[in-house]
Amino acid sequence: MDESSKLFLNLKKIYKEFKTKETLSKEVFKLPSGEMAAIYEDLTRLKQADKEIKISEERYKDLFESSIDGIYQSTIEGKYIDANPALVKMLGYDSKEELIKIDIPTQLYAHEEDRPRYNNRNRVFETKLKKKDGSLIDTEISSKVIYKNNEPAFYEGIVRDITQRKKFEEKLKFLSFHDKLTGLYNRAYFEEELKRMDTSRQFPLSVIVADTNCLKLINDAFGHKEGDNLLCSCARIFKKCFRKEDMVARCGGDEFAMLLPRTTEQKTAGIKKRIIIECQKSTSKKNIPVSISMGSSTKTTEEKDINTVIIEAEEQMYQSKLIESRNISSSIITSLAKVLSEKGIETEEHINKTGILALKLGKSLNLPENELAELSLLSSLHNIGKVTIPDEILLKQDVLSESDWKIIKKHPQIGYNIIRSSPRLAHIADAVLAHHEWWNGSGYPQGLKEEDIPVISRVISIVNTYDTIVNGRIYKKKINRRAAIEELKNGAGKQFDPYMVEKFLQIL
Repeated sequence: MDESSKLFLNLKKIYKEFKTKETLSKEVFKLPSGEMAAIYEDLTRLKQADKEIKISEERYKDLFESSIDGIYQSTIEGKYIDANPALVKMLGYDSKEELIKIDIPTQLYAHEEDRPRYNNRNRVFETKLKKKDGSLIDTEISSKVIYKNNEPAFYEGIVRDITQRKKFEEKLKFLSFHDKLTGLYNRAYFEEELKRMDTSRQFPLSVIVADTNCLKLINDAFGHKEGDNLLCSCARIFKKCFRKEDMVARCGGDEFAMLLPRTTEQKTAGIKKRIIIECQKSTSKKNIPVSISMGSSTKTTEEKDINTVIIEAEEQMYQSKLIESRNISSSIITSLAKVLSEKGIETEEHINKTGILALKLGKSLNLPENELAELSLLSSLHNIGKVTIPDEILLKQDVLSESDWKIIKKHPQIGYNIIRSSPRLAHIADAVLAHHEWWNGSGYPQGLKEEDIPVISRVISIVNTYDTIVNGRIYKKKINRRAAIEELKNGAGKQFDPYMVEKFLQIL
């Protein structure tokens, strides 16, 4: 077999092998025998690779179009080459074509210098970007430089809107150094600032410590919400009276502390006076006067320990609180009584008449002088707990509902809490608590009966009922004297001490 025939047979064999494959004719030529021959190349792998590339391109396109993060390509100079829908939406533009027209350094970045140069890319960085409407958003950008011929050709990257995350981080940061209720700094921040300011550059460094008076009284009488309102009122006064460079913190329940850099002892005294004036002008939502006890001390030399300064300020504050405490509770209670009078619940006329009748009955019972004095106080303060009852219930002229009565019946306990807070009045607290107890034990709030009920409470129960009937109230029409006497007679042995009713009728 000659060489030409061998070549032909080999070509036929190759052809058979290629018949089942994707092939491409590479070269066609004529054999010496005159027949035509061709050489084929197997393109199966190339075709498969091409198919995989197309699948990959489709996936990238889907990712590009549907990503919730912005994806872009831009020139080194600062023009977008391409941008996905998410970036267009994120920046507030109407279309990709509109976004591509902007100048990135001047129109997109909040500050032109915030845009990193190519030699400071290939990293994740945070920056503020301007939306089309001019508003700013916080973003996190993952940027990469694409090189051609060893030269930076363009940027590509991903933009993520982290505005909400930054707000949350700022909130966490704020809460870590601030008191949630008042918005003032907290103890942790105060202690850090104390270390920072304890330097000769800040001398004279003054410290004020303050304590809100009668917070427990307010919490007991009106609930913790009103106590919180009182603390917020104090915080507003402090913010008004101090400078920006001063540091005001809430360090505990009712405790505050202030750092005043470069402030003399004399200036500090002036600030304290200003706070007192603002307190006198301020009241809470329940017309409760704001009262604050304060102490201060000043550091002027390196030798003095800052902790000693704080102790001196605290001692001065405690001394002030001790002197003022007797008057503070009484003044608050007087203010509360005034509120009742203004509402027409406990008028001055009613208090006077009740007081006169109570003393007459007390003397007829041969009560000692100290109990007569207590009786006089009780006649004006027995209903002090009614300051917490909503006006729509207290002044209601219709029949009270069961839920209304539940609220009304709380006032002896609240009155007890209020009165007990005052050293000058605490001795009548039990009598305030018991002034709605009945002789037969069916009264409230403790269900006391007969002799277990304090004497002066039994007296007030009789004279208060009588005056309410004959003189009336805003919420109750007055009835004649004879009807009042009949009600007392009917209540003797049930609601009232029968012996006291007999004595009282003799006085009338």
